[in-house]
Amino acid sequence: RCYILSNENGKIQLSLRQSRLNPKSNSKVDDVEITCIKDVKKGQLVRGYVKSITPSGVFFGLSTSLMGRILFQNVSPYFVQNHCLYEKYLAEGKLLTAKVLGVNGKGKHIELSLLPEDTGLPGILPESLGLPRYDAEEEKREADDREKREKLKMKTKQRRGNAERRAKRTRKIHWDQAEELHRVGKKIKLHWRLAKIRNCSIWEAKPKKKKKICPADGNDSGIEVYYREEEDDDQEEEAAKKKSKIRKPGEAPRLQVSMGFTWDEDMNAMDIPALNQKAESSESEEEEDPQSKLKKQTKKEKELEKQKKEKELCKLEAALMDPTRQPQSADDFDRLVLSSPNSSILWLQYMAFHLQATEIEKARAVAERALKTICFREEQEKLNVWVALLNLENMYGTEETLMKVFERAVQYNEPLKVFQHLCDIYANSEKYKQAEELYHTMLKRFRQEKSVWLKYASFLLKQGQTEATHRLLERALKALPTKEHVDVISRFAQLEFRFGDPQHAKALFESTLNSYPKRTDIWSIYMDIMIKHGSQKEVRDIFERVIHLSLAPKKMKFFFKRYLDYEKKFGTTESVLAVKRAALEYVETKSSLTDT
Repeated sequence: RCYILSNENGKIQLSLRQSRLNPKSNSKVDDVEITCIKDVKKGQLVRGYVKSITPSGVFFGLSTSLMGRILFQNVSPYFVQNHCLYEKYLAEGKLLTAKVLGVNGKGKHIELSLLPEDTGLPGILPESLGLPRYDAEEEKREADDREKREKLKMKTKQRRGNAERRAKRTRKIHWDQAEELHRVGKKIKLHWRLAKIRNCSIWEAKPKKKKKICPADGNDSGIEVYYREEEDDDQEEEAAKKKSKIRKPGEAPRLQVSMGFTWDEDMNAMDIPALNQKAESSESEEEEDPQSKLKKQTKKEKELEKQKKEKELCKLEAALMDPTRQPQSADDFDRLVLSSPNSSILWLQYMAFHLQATEIEKARAVAERALKTICFREEQEKLNVWVALLNLENMYGTEETLMKVFERAVQYNEPLKVFQHLCDIYANSEKYKQAEELYHTMLKRFRQEKSVWLKYASFLLKQGQTEATHRLLERALKALPTKEHVDVISRFAQLEFRFGDPQHAKALFESTLNSYPKRTDIWSIYMDIMIKHGSQKEVRDIFERVIHLSLAPKKMKFFFKRYLDYEKKFGTTESVLAVKRAALEYVETKSSLTDT
């Protein structure tokens, strides 16, 4: 049953939703149907199908009329340079769960995310691919930016410290001494020295803010200079410092130098601060050198670590490329099933790996994943997975779970094969009662299938129910068409030879050959079985009966050759000669008949 959504231009859209098929049912709807963009809200978890993968992202179908987009950074937390890799893991039509990041009602744009932190489900790309993460790249960039900012801060601090030291050395010149220098005729030298100060003009100093100006002392020239020549001058220096601190509001900042003037010497003595500055700058450079060396050493260590990691990755890749290597983890199996997604053997090995660790739910999940992954054209591969899932539920599940899986398997596969496999599972697990009930169901449902009667006969003979097998043969001959009777009787006789009464099997063959003496295929089967299970006398009797039949020359040649091979292997020279003579007589009689 299905619900017709639309029928336009020769295209019919159908729906298998239970809410559509049974609108009166009150069962809870897991996936609410999305018909328009108003049904989608930010932060909502929705399920849909992968429609296509383009350079702008993955397009995700939420309904027949509504489409969403997933940017590549929202598909996986790993950075993928080659977008073709997504096509392997996001096959077209794959069902996935996504989170709504944003909805634009005007443009009908829906932004979605498949990240594990958004959906709460495992990521699309496995960790075994070894891809770099987006957040790792951002952290690396942030660390580089922090390191650059710290370097700039260190340099600016050093420059400011050097500038402050130079300013301190040059801001302690008294205007009194400057006037004294003017009086002794050295005004030009003073101007030249003051011009060398870092762009500080003592003549253009102005107050920053207009405040109430207190009356200044008459003898104060506005600039103070103090110097250290002897220990007795320390008190004068301290007084000058205090006086400079208690500066009047209207006064400009006073220029000071670190050394005092010696009035008996020339102005060349003022070159000493410049020399000290050069010495201090060289000392700061020497202090910076070991820090840069340490940083270079850390870079080398980082390079060595990277080389070690690359070597480890190369070893891992070489181990993974080894064809003789057996998978030892879930990641190994993931890689194998990704390389051969339609191989049921790999999926069954993956299930067995989880069952060895008693992880029943994970084994079930692997089986369900295999059924979704294997191509629908690979019917036998899918059937193998269904049989494995039936075995799993029979061993570790309940009767209800087994029946649910069985009903699903019948729906998606050829029903007869599924019934036969479940009968074998019951028989192998010694659940004979359930197997017999299932065989009765099969005989009602598949009456015209010869294999069903034969399989049930084999089951009964293995249980030692020979009389039930004889009755079953009578039922089979009544149910099946006449052209199948000879084949069914011979197959029943073969089963009797293997599991039941050999005498009854011989009687079946004899009665069949009496009714159909020219069926050479039955004669050949009878010979093979008697060679395995009968005596040499019985075998020779059968050969003697066959070579005296009136069959076509080609068929007679085949039986004479088989008789001769048997005598060469088990007989004597006399018996071999007897077979040759019989063959020669047959040829002579045939030639005489042709002459006449």
